[in-house]
Amino acid sequence: MGPLKIVIVGGVAGGASVAARARRLNESAEIIVFERGGYVSFANCGLPYHIGGVISDRSRLLLQTPESLRDSLDIDVRIATEVVALDATAKTVTVREVDTGREYVETYDALALCQGADPLQLPLPGADLPGIHVLRNIHDMDEIKASLEAALVAAGSLGRPTRAVVIGAGYIGIEMAENLRHRGAEVAVVELADQILPPLDKDVSLPVEQHIRGRGVDLHLGTAAAAFARAPGGGLRVELNNGATLDADLVLLSAGVRPNVSLARDAGLELGPRGGIAVDTHMRTSDAAIWAAGDAVETPHTVLPGSWLTPLAGPANREARVAAENICGRDTEYLSTQGTSIVKAFEMAAGGTGATERQLEKLGVEYRAVHLHPSGHAGYYPGTAAMHMKVLFDPETGAILGAQIAGFDGVDKRLDVLATCIRLGATVHDLESLELAYAPPFGSAKDPVNMAGFVATNVLKGDLVLWYAQDFPAAVEGARIIDVRTPEEYGIWHIPGAENVPLGTLRAQCPSWDASRPVRLYCAVGFRSYLAYRILVQLGFSDVATLSGGSTTFRFWHDLEPVGFESRPAEIHYAEALDLVGAARGTGEVVDLDCTGLACPGPIMRLAQRMDELEPGDDIVVHVSDPGFAQDAPAWAGSKGHELLALEPEGPGYVATIRKGGARPADARTAAKLDQVSFVVFSGDMDKLLAAFIIANGAIAMGQKVSMFFTFWGLNALRRENPPKQKRRTLDRMFGMMMPSGPEKLPLSQMNMLGMGPAMIKHVMKQHSVQSVPELMQAAREGGARLIGCTMTMDLLGIAESDLIDGIELGGVATFLGEADKSGTTLFI
Repeated sequence: MGPLKIVIVGGVAGGASVAARARRLNESAEIIVFERGGYVSFANCGLPYHIGGVISDRSRLLLQTPESLRDSLDIDVRIATEVVALDATAKTVTVREVDTGREYVETYDALALCQGADPLQLPLPGADLPGIHVLRNIHDMDEIKASLEAALVAAGSLGRPTRAVVIGAGYIGIEMAENLRHRGAEVAVVELADQILPPLDKDVSLPVEQHIRGRGVDLHLGTAAAAFARAPGGGLRVELNNGATLDADLVLLSAGVRPNVSLARDAGLELGPRGGIAVDTHMRTSDAAIWAAGDAVETPHTVLPGSWLTPLAGPANREARVAAENICGRDTEYLSTQGTSIVKAFEMAAGGTGATERQLEKLGVEYRAVHLHPSGHAGYYPGTAAMHMKVLFDPETGAILGAQIAGFDGVDKRLDVLATCIRLGATVHDLESLELAYAPPFGSAKDPVNMAGFVATNVLKGDLVLWYAQDFPAAVEGARIIDVRTPEEYGIWHIPGAENVPLGTLRAQCPSWDASRPVRLYCAVGFRSYLAYRILVQLGFSDVATLSGGSTTFRFWHDLEPVGFESRPAEIHYAEALDLVGAARGTGEVVDLDCTGLACPGPIMRLAQRMDELEPGDDIVVHVSDPGFAQDAPAWAGSKGHELLALEPEGPGYVATIRKGGARPADARTAAKLDQVSFVVFSGDMDKLLAAFIIANGAIAMGQKVSMFFTFWGLNALRRENPPKQKRRTLDRMFGMMMPSGPEKLPLSQMNMLGMGPAMIKHVMKQHSVQSVPELMQAAREGGARLIGCTMTMDLLGIAESDLIDGIELGGVATFLGEADKSGTTLFI
């Protein structure tokens, strides 16, 4: 019997690892690797970073060559050679040379299938046009880089930025968006899901979404590419299924991958329920002489039932090692994959391990969740920011089922600790006692992992009862909602219906409350409301719960836009930092205020304190590492009469320049001629809307400006009759079915008579040449009236911007108050 002959189909992570490990275990084996591409071993995870210029030396991505593998490991590598057929009975493969077309047959004693996965090819009109790319290998990378550089030159000659569209907001899509931005391109990302980073739960992906929007990436979520075409002015046009179009100089398809199983399927090998190759714990297929590893195989999940496809480089390498050891006679097992992964998104990082909440719910697995927002390291040491942690665990045993984190510093090491705990079967009780490295630049004495254990264990012991953002408003029905944050925080934003009882005043106020009435507490991140919870339950309150993760998680879960803040393209984050201190042009002092390391509400409180010490016209340049400052600063400045001069990204947070406003003389309003009329349109009744628009058009005719703020039922007058379809929560769909869609469907406040009343009044109006509500609306808009939709109401009732007619502005309470302040008359309809 001659030496063992091992044939490996595919190189890169899986195939090259099988070959290398097999050689180290069997010096006499004949090892042949067939790779259909031109490179046998390369760093495919590094491809986006060479396109973006972060990895400038292309050769550093080429880990091994056929020559190096021949010299060091005596492996016969045949690139540009594709295996086109497999005869498992005869133990042969048919091979075709890509360049010459020559075919031949090779025998084997042991065969390893490591063909990976192929990018999904979208079967759309125009998908084969030049300029549309996928990124899977070195050849693709070279083509994309050349196309980008040509587009940069062409667009520069036209005096405009290069435009790029990325289809898919998974890990590769987000990495490509960042690197294309790095090269100076305008980037739009299109994603079928209603979130970026679909491998994560939406509430964890939203901080990253807000961050990359702030870095100038245009996101189109909940929609998909429908077709590609040549743009009239040159380049490409991407048509979306919501009717929008995007012009592009190049398009990158990153819509996912499909396991390459054609060879295995045609040979009769067993496939798993998810379409991958079925293997046992030794990575052996249904044929005793054939093994498989990498993106094309299904393996058990560490937490979830069943077998799963996990297209990640780490598992592929470990599976390949196990396959090689068993080929060479060892008894080594690959037990499970938990899908630990992480992605860089500009300055942020986000990742997960184990199960997501979405997966647990779909499979009916019982779980509990805790949300927390600790800093990456000690807050008093510069350079940290809050991270957003979510830990899922078994409600009976406390076993950790999954974890996800998004943040700026220390995300990877916390994720790795939690991944290790899941692999070793640890519980949340174990997280409490972990002893982790601590010094102020690296962590905290109570590490975020410890904190997750403390919170989860409190839940299991009954020391804490949580309510969850996704259960709002049902979770607060009939309850007293208590916001224990400071008045400053409450004034910027609060949950509708909440009372502000700062933690320091709670003991004095709560004795007068009805202790039998449910109380639902919240603060910014959950700590102050936990203290409030312990106070109330020990004072005899019978039904108390605190919001998991506080208002931070609530706003992420419900995707709430901050009041008074409009997102706008920011400078590319690699550009030099702006000297905003030098750029300030105030009439007085310029103060540089460092609030880095302070978690909410620290920055706002420090800012308010310092602002009180200054004179009108003085400027504060404030540096904040809390990403939420982008939401809070504009609303705070507007509410206090200060002027936000600049707000720019800086590291994990922002640097802002705010000028202190001056108090106006008492008679300033009466001395000025206020030539504006403002309306709050609360009603959705046709007759009241009719009166509102008659008055509005009359004011316009008299030369006055008009501002109309539509809230609650009044928003129905602005709704489209047939809005584009989109995924909605059940409660939002119910609201949508109950509310009229557009001015033609509005009821009367009196004598509606099941819709007969509106028909009668419309008939009478027509006889008397009275314009209809839609006609009056159009006349008001043509006359310059501002029609503003209330964003808080839209969030509460599940009304999307696409549900409203074109041209409607969006704003919050601060927007209305600003308009009312400029008005001589304010009417409530």
